Amino acid sequence: MKKRTKLSIIAVLLASLVMSACSKEDAPSNGNKGKDDVIKIEFFQQQGEEAIQSAYREVIADFSKEYPNIVIDMNTVPDPVKVLTARFATNDIPPLFTDYPTQLQFKEKVKNGFIENLSDQPFIKDVNQKYLDMTPADDGGYYSLPYARNYMAVYYNVELFKQNDVAIPTTYVEFIEASKLFQSKGITPLYLPLKDVGHIFQATNIAFAPGGVEEMAKAAKGEGQIEGNSVFLEYAKKLRELTEYANKDAFGVSAQMMQEAFANGQAAMIISGSYGRGNIKLANPDLKFGAFPLPNDTLETTTALSGVNASLSISAKAKPEEKEAALTFLKYLARPEVAQKWSDLSGEPSIITGTTYDDKYLQPLLDFIDNGNVHDWMSSTLPSAIVTELYGTTQGYLINNETPEQYLKNIDETIKLNAVK
Repeated sequence: MKKRTKLSIIAVLLASLVMSACSKEDAPSNGNKGKDDVIKIEFFQQQGEEAIQSAYREVIADFSKEYPNIVIDMNTVPDPVKVLTARFATNDIPPLFTDYPTQLQFKEKVKNGFIENLSDQPFIKDVNQKYLDMTPADDGGYYSLPYARNYMAVYYNVELFKQNDVAIPTTYVEFIEASKLFQSKGITPLYLPLKDVGHIFQATNIAFAPGGVEEMAKAAKGEGQIEGNSVFLEYAKKLRELTEYANKDAFGVSAQMMQEAFANGQAAMIISGSYGRGNIKLANPDLKFGAFPLPNDTLETTTALSGVNASLSISAKAKPEEKEAALTFLKYLARPEVAQKWSDLSGEPSIITGTTYDDKYLQPLLDFIDNGNVHDWMSSTLPSAIVTELYGTTQGYLINNETPEQYLKNIDETIKLNAVK
């Protein structure tokens, strides 16, 4: 009798263990697991604009309600490109991070086995094909979720343009004429952030020097030089001319300060990126502003800077549970309703299928980008080290009042010093 009782107890315990194991195996990833099962992952987010950070915080908060056992810890730091590069170099790679898949440095990370291949993930098919086609690595694989496209353009104050009967410029001459008119009426035509000259350099060079990036790439390979290049001389002169219509304190102004000044009606125009739209709307939700491509001599020779932005990747070195959590977050982000919310809050145009970018004042620019001449960011063609150093070279040209000829010599020297040996 006692023997039977013991056997029965053992049978019950075994059945209980089996049932318990089955229930754990069948539990959904967002089910009511214990505190010990919570996974926390760092999300290294490179864009510092407040509107973009706020947009991520909102969708992360929504995500945590649906997936309480996954904690996304967003980390945004000053000078994120250098910080992330250093972390890769020391094998301290964040499990989840934003990066730029069209750039040379990203493709090198892929070659070195640092980034997880996402080609087989279903959410890759949710990306607009035109922009997805810009992002494959050298092996043809996709190593990020491209989340938005970006652009550099001239933002203009709609009311100031209407009040002063100024038409949207389509040529460089018209742009300067509009600037002169605003200046004659005591209105600052153009607010420049020459403390953060980098994106201004990229936008103006791509606009005013068609093929200029490719010429610098040749110089980096020792196959040419910029000194004596007539297109670059013209670019240098135009860049200098823009400063004649800018705010007097331009060299002490950052990009965010520029966006806030524009939002408060302190200038008719600024040269900024899509990433600045959210900041402007945060500073002044009631401001009516539109955008147009920074014009070259003719509409046909005008080129807009535009590329893939806000791309999210997973470290190939992450732990399996970190990869699983990161993939869950990317699947969530790729939902059209989530991508739409992020786009509305950040101001960036989403490239997830099923989203819209509903702003009639910006649509002409987007139409131009879709149908006109477009160039990706410089680091898709030039090593990032060269691009970054050219920022300082350009700032020196403007601050020190150097001649255009000297500026071109300095560009050559900067490229030579920072070219990969």
